[in-house]
Amino acid sequence: MKIIPLYKHEILSLPAEAVSEKLSTATADELRVLLAVMLKREFTVSELAAELDMTENALRRAISAWETAGALKLESSQENSMTAAQKKREVMKDSKKLLAGAALPHYSSDEIATVMEHTRGSSELLDSCQQTLGKMFNAAETAIIIGLVDHLSLSPDYILLLCSHAANIQKKSVRYVEKMALDLYDREITTYAALEEELSAIERRTSMEGFVRDLFGIGSRTLIKKERDFIANWVDKYGFDREMIRAAYEITVEKAKEPNMNYANAVLENWFAAGYKTVRDVEEAEAQRAANRPKNVPQGTSFETDSFFEAALQRSYGESSTKP
Repeated sequence: MKIIPLYKHEILSLPAEAVSEKLSTATADELRVLLAVMLKREFTVSELAAELDMTENALRRAISAWETAGALKLESSQENSMTAAQKKREVMKDSKKLLAGAALPHYSSDEIATVMEHTRGSSELLDSCQQTLGKMFNAAETAIIIGLVDHLSLSPDYILLLCSHAANIQKKSVRYVEKMALDLYDREITTYAALEEELSAIERRTSMEGFVRDLFGIGSRTLIKKERDFIANWVDKYGFDREMIRAAYEITVEKAKEPNMNYANAVLENWFAAGYKTVRDVEEAEAQRAANRPKNVPQGTSFETDSFFEAALQRSYGESSTKP
């Protein structure tokens, strides 16, 4: 049988000798990549990978296979000559595109096998993650763990710690691990040390949330975003302990006549701005103000605020109370 090519406007030429030698062992992805790179000649890895619906690492492996076979050679391009800072910006830009879909790229069974073959410790990681989450992974769940290693380049220790955290909070879902990993990656929390610090902060906020719920009589209702942000600031930004929050609560009930988180937040904001770190700092500052207060001004509570502080407090409370 003889085949006659039907050319239109362009002709695709291939290095026959190199291609024919590898043809019997080439995978479907390698053949797709060969045709694509020969058609385009100049491209960026991220754009071509998206066009072919494959991961960037899979694309690079296929290109490397054809380089080894002698079918093509990559020359330095603008992408290769980018500075480290430019590359980091490109990676983060690509991660935004990834997060928009709220999922990792699809991995075929062949791609999973290839990644595991070329990634040391991947089999052990899968076993450890399954033991930690207490389940045998199906193909989709296995692909997620492989994607965290291959696409996001997260370390096995990082992924296992993330699985341990999910198990500890009774969310033993690989999808939950994926969602959290994508969020952390988006916020550039990509090292084991950074993850440890973030998880510690989450534990502190969770513990403080229970304390605040009891203190303000919130009960079991779901906190709104503004309330969660308040607690996050009190713990992470201000570094206040429970006694400071309790003191702010006491002022709130006395001044606002109700356990109002907006007012308490205004108190804590002003204490933070004034440089107070402990209840003792607040008491000493109040004692100093009391000593300087004119004798004809009546004393108030142990956390009395002077006129300047009271005005600032009312401004902050007023602004907080008008926020959605």
